[in-house]
Formats: sequence, structure tokens, C-alpha cells
Amino acid sequence: MAEFGPVREATVLETKIGKAIFYVTCAVSLWFFYWFAGIQCPC
Repeated sequence: MAEFGPVREATVLETKIGKAIFYVTCAVSLWFFYWFAGIQCPC
């Protein structure tokens, strides 16, 4: 029970990090999609 506090703080921190990674992954995915589409389309 003594380590419940640190675990809870780590969970909140991991949630923030997880959200940051999620948004960065979405942004990179959209950029890669448009970049790859531009490479594939010769028009």
C-alpha cells in the first residue's frame, strides 16, 4: 500500500505521455500518407 501513491503518479504521467505519443503518431501518419500519395501520383 505504501507504493500506491507513486504508482498513481506514474499512471497519470504515462497517460499524458501516451496521449502525446498518440497525437504525434496521428500527425506523422497523416504526413506520411500525403507524402506517399504524392510519390505514387505522377500527376
